[in-house]
Amino acid sequence: MRRTVRIVVSVLCAGVVGLPLAEGGRNSDYWAPENMAARQCTSVHLLYLPVVPGHTAAYQEVVVEKSAPGTYFSCNNFSNGYIGVQELGQKDEQGHPLRVAIFSVWDAKDTGDNPHAAPEDERAKLVACGNGVAIERFGGEGTGGKSMRTFDWREGQVIRTLVVERKDGEDFRRIAGYIYNPEVGKWELLSCWRVQAVRHGLGKSCGFVEDFMRNVESKGNERRASFGPVFRWDGASWHQATQFRFTRDSNPNNNINCRINPQRGYFSLATGGDIAPEEDFLPFEVRTLEPLPLAPEPGEDVMSIIRDEQAELIHAADGIDAKANPISAEYRASGR
Repeated sequence: MRRTVRIVVSVLCAGVVGLPLAEGGRNSDYWAPENMAARQCTSVHLLYLPVVPGHTAAYQEVVVEKSAPGTYFSCNNFSNGYIGVQELGQKDEQGHPLRVAIFSVWDAKDTGDNPHAAPEDERAKLVACGNGVAIERFGGEGTGGKSMRTFDWREGQVIRTLVVERKDGEDFRRIAGYIYNPEVGKWELLSCWRVQAVRHGLGKSCGFVEDFMRNVESKGNERRASFGPVFRWDGASWHQATQFRFTRDSNPNNNINCRINPQRGYFSLATGGDIAPEEDFLPFEVRTLEPLPLAPEPGEDVMSIIRDEQAELIHAADGIDAKANPISAEYRASGR
């Protein structure tokens, strides 16, 4: 789940300026395994199983156990995008780590890494975004649209995200990402994008932990988060993930593991620092979660968003009164 994405601006929701497109792409020597090992942690992933064909909504909970500057904790990496939280490499005005929520959607087809090269009718187009959300177009690892806002999550806090897909005529679909804000007790829209319907349904999905600081020092920092419960909505009922596949990227660093978080009862992914591999759950193995923790299905607050075809417009920013986003250009450029 590499994030060396080079951003150019496309739309403005909260007073954000554009960024230049940088060099490089997914096929450059930057991603040679030996170069990755020298500068960064291994990315680790947890595939949610069984796959639910054609599901159009996904609810996830993630608890960050340990973070470090330049970390992405993705709650749901689905077939056309991902949603999660990040700790950036800068501090806020009080000297605390600047932390954000992010939601990105890829263009309908892979046309390379240059966002300018993607045909206009194949691009992800912004439908709506929430207050304080910065909107940009990205490239470098495929192309698409990205949304980001400050979100003061904390270690040990339950982070709840929701992704909803809606049919938009015969040839298009809309994909929206929400995050639950415990400070105000409600779901808040990150963004909604309209894309060509090359396929329908959110497809296979996983969570992951990634080091995007990649400055050599960062690989010495431990990162860990637990993932679950995970529910997928097929239009008639919810399906909870009961099996999980632990995977890794091609970085040869082996200070990674996946184990049960005893407080949550779900699998926890870790990478970096002094993390040691564990023999009971090796990369590319599948494990069934037994016993499966008792978790209620998503409630009416979630179902009301899923049922309401106009939910994204209701939750959208009101334009002129949208709060400015204090995320600097330097760190918005760090990832897609």
